[in-house]
Amino acid sequence: MASLTELKYSSMKHTIITIAFLLFGKAIFAQNGEFGSNSNGLIYSDTTVKQLKFIVDSLNLKFRVCELNKIYQSKIQGKAHYVILEKGKIKEAKKDMQADMSFDEFVAKYKRAEVEKNLLVIKFKYKNWDENDAVQFSSVELGGKHEHEFTFEKNLEEYDKPLKGKWLFEYSEKDQYSDEYIQAFYFPEELSSQAIPLEYAKMIQYSDCMVDTSTQIFYEKADRTGVRYSREETKKVAAFMTYVNKATGKPEYDSDEYESYYKKLHVWDSLRSQRIDSLRKVDKTFDLLLDEAVKEALVDFGTGADFEEYVGLYYSKKTELEFKRNRIVVGGCSMDNSPRIHALEIARLSAETVNWEIFLRSHLDIMNDNFHRVSDGSYAWGARQTYIKELEVLDINVLDLMLGISLRIENPSKNHYYGSIGRLGRALSETEKKTEIETKMLEMISDTKLDDFNRVLTYYLFLNYNHYLEEDKLKANKEKLALAVKTLPEYISTKINAEK
Repeated sequence: MASLTELKYSSMKHTIITIAFLLFGKAIFAQNGEFGSNSNGLIYSDTTVKQLKFIVDSLNLKFRVCELNKIYQSKIQGKAHYVILEKGKIKEAKKDMQADMSFDEFVAKYKRAEVEKNLLVIKFKYKNWDENDAVQFSSVELGGKHEHEFTFEKNLEEYDKPLKGKWLFEYSEKDQYSDEYIQAFYFPEELSSQAIPLEYAKMIQYSDCMVDTSTQIFYEKADRTGVRYSREETKKVAAFMTYVNKATGKPEYDSDEYESYYKKLHVWDSLRSQRIDSLRKVDKTFDLLLDEAVKEALVDFGTGADFEEYVGLYYSKKTELEFKRNRIVVGGCSMDNSPRIHALEIARLSAETVNWEIFLRSHLDIMNDNFHRVSDGSYAWGARQTYIKELEVLDINVLDLMLGISLRIENPSKNHYYGSIGRLGRALSETEKKTEIETKMLEMISDTKLDDFNRVLTYYLFLNYNHYLEEDKLKANKEKLALAVKTLPEYISTKINAEK
């Protein structure tokens, strides 16, 4: 399920982004970008790009002769009024809601109730953190008003029944933390779903053609790792790492001599490969211990980034990829870049081993910053790049792919990839086909055959896109967007205009 809170573009000042760069500093980011780059200016080598282009050519050819054999449905959606009552006869109001009192009668009776009328509300069905079914009704954030959400995890069949003239409410008794209150949605009309028009359905189909829906990056039993998770290496992996670190003279961490330690570590790292090569020529212990450690780790999967690097260099890149797919890196905070580094390593390994299914998902995760984090503050976003050039150079139809993963549908294919509206907008601002993408987004916003929710999503996509353009293009695009907004249903367009 995609959260509606991502729709609004960030208005954080450039000074916040600057702070992020200062905090990271030279210790983390290479001078030529977040991950550095090859001589071609990309994060993948020319050889790798050539291999991937061959696959893309085959997929594009396959897509051209593939008939659309599925009707994609929009998310279930419709108008609703929101009410919250925090003073007065709250228990009585609850009974009136249960008795299906009409909205007008309720507002007339409970004059202290706060009301927001004609909100666009979307129904989501999803699995919660415990993998149990849940249903959520969420209003779309418009007009500077925050969204409202009601989530239900019991008696879910009740929420498949007609809702016109009904209330969905959340009642909270008074306790030590808050006073008694009741909040609710009232539905003046039935929620509904409609077919996605063929033009946009083909975009969704193209995204499923490119982003393989038969697999996921991480295995089902993959362990969570990171600064907040402990994960022990297997005995033979630990023995191998101890041997290598000692044989290559890796300095021991010294918290009292922090700067000195990292200077020594930098020198050691620059000489490490040379020392290992020399070591392997005179001593077979390295290869023997590595072989034993790999065999044990393939059963118990107790590996870390350092060991995995040695596996890729001296054993097999396919095996290194296997280990990385069994380890999910969780960021310790929004400034922790380790999940992105892990994803890049997976993307590069997948590309080098011609594993397209894993490659594109991992690359899109980097573009969408789609990772587990304790927090994801916008002040950390500035240093993270989108890498849309890497997709364009592969001859992927970037417009159809980006829009295909932006649209929200009720009946997606299993493992369908959804992009972040905020991050995709930023990525599109770096495309070489700006005129083409601008024209298509404005057409979608204005298309009355497309459902309201996806039209609003495209409005936010354009808003995010425009936010990252040069100043001279901003004004002209805002005028074009304002004209497109006028074509939206009045209950939506008036709220957008009220926000300005």
